[in-house]
Amino acid sequence: MAQSQHTQTDATDGRSLISRVLGVGTRQQTYLNVVYLLARFPLGMVYFTIFVTGLALGVSLVPVVVGLPILAGVIGLAGYVGVIETKLLNKLYGRDMSHTIADPQALSITEYLKAIVTAPCNYLLILFAFGSFVIGLQMFVAIIVVFTLALTLAVAPLVYWIPGIEYELTQASGTVDVGSVAIDLGSMTGASINTLPEALVVSALGIICCFVGLHVINLIAWAFRTLTLRLLKFGTTPEWYSYIVSLGYWRGG
Repeated sequence: MAQSQHTQTDATDGRSLISRVLGVGTRQQTYLNVVYLLARFPLGMVYFTIFVTGLALGVSLVPVVVGLPILAGVIGLAGYVGVIETKLLNKLYGRDMSHTIADPQALSITEYLKAIVTAPCNYLLILFAFGSFVIGLQMFVAIIVVFTLALTLAVAPLVYWIPGIEYELTQASGTVDVGSVAIDLGSMTGASINTLPEALVVSALGIICCFVGLHVINLIAWAFRTLTLRLLKFGTTPEWYSYIVSLGYWRGG
């Protein structure tokens, strides 16, 4: 009896593992993760442009004092990065989060400047903004290139026979310059798809690439989402801000 239950449990675990591996392409969560990672590129570009421009302008104008309020404004803008990221997580993943920032209309200028300059999360969000640009650019290129190649291979049996469509790697030799690096190709033998069995093999490779790529996307999205959540929770709760204000710190006690 116990052995039968053990065997049934193993079979269930096996089916569950297969479902997790092969079902990645049918889960909505997977495609939400794709959107989340692709969104890193345009958001990262906006973040990068604003903060690089603001920091460069502020630092260059520090000798004439004007740069100090500009730098303070840039630090204050970092809080809105947290607001944007919170809204994105709420929209894609159904979370109910909020990110509290200092309100310039509710505080005096002195209180507002002290609030944004002494909030450690603002400095971390600036670093996050630059990291978002770097990661977003790499993820955008990787997702487009990998899945374009994988899908092209996957549909090979359907289109390889159509006139004008060729799956072919022509013979190459010599060197190719990629930036400052020279790659010696040696001699590459040409390869082409002319039969259905060949197309099926290539299609299987493309499908495997798709499955692997989707699992990698889920892993990267999970890691980046977890990092973002922890960053947003760091020193930005309403209780933290209310507690500091209630002590009269901004007014010198």
